[in-house]
Amino acid sequence: MSSQFSPQQIEAVLRQNGVDWIRRPEYFESIDSSNNYLLSLPGSVHGRVCVCDFQTRGKGRRGKQWFSSAGTNLMFSLGWVPSVPLSSEISLLVGVVLADALKNLGVEGVGLKWPNDIVVNKCKLAGVLIESRIRGENVEMVMGIGINIRHQAADLTQVERSWTDLAKLGFENIDRQRVLIAVLTGLAYRIEQLQTLGFEPVRQDWLAYHAYQGVKMSYQHQSEMRTGTVVGLDATGALVLESDGTRMAVNSGEVNSLRTVS
Repeated sequence: MSSQFSPQQIEAVLRQNGVDWIRRPEYFESIDSSNNYLLSLPGSVHGRVCVCDFQTRGKGRRGKQWFSSAGTNLMFSLGWVPSVPLSSEISLLVGVVLADALKNLGVEGVGLKWPNDIVVNKCKLAGVLIESRIRGENVEMVMGIGINIRHQAADLTQVERSWTDLAKLGFENIDRQRVLIAVLTGLAYRIEQLQTLGFEPVRQDWLAYHAYQGVKMSYQHQSEMRTGTVVGLDATGALVLESDGTRMAVNSGEVNSLRTVS
């Protein structure tokens, strides 16, 4: 399988774009998981990038597996050591970066579904998985990102039903390296913004992409099923829902199966 990725070219363009802390990507034709690879490194993950053509054990949220056709989609992870304590903010930040990058590529109707899905017409186009580890006194974060470029028909039985990819949206010959560079550059910009200005600019931009604002949704909170109308995000990135005049803020670790109510 030939790769569309040139780590040297990616590094050169990042430097031209003023990004100096993200290192030259490491490319693998096949790997168990790009997140696992970075989290298993003995040294710091800060600025390390792992990009691959296929994952044998790709991971999604809540232990689900991320299925992807070999050599056709974009899967990579970036390591980062934040200077301030963070929780759900980083997942929302990555969502904004992906939405910006896809919009700039010409994709219309890009939206966000809390906490970590990028959608077009309510169909999933990309996903994010944030994982972390403690190393010394630092919390090291790994941002795993998967973007559907072109799924192969043989793999579609393993992919959730409400999916889409860039090929279906009319982008038949998209350059994966171009998308990767756009996302890495956007992440560098947004991370600097977060560390200097705080979460509020990201929160406002996330809400501008929110595809489910004002939508009635059901979700599982521990063992209880609840229903509420989505009214926004709070200052920490928690989703705020309203039910019978009462507002509830829920964190991503507390919620499962967030679905629209017809």
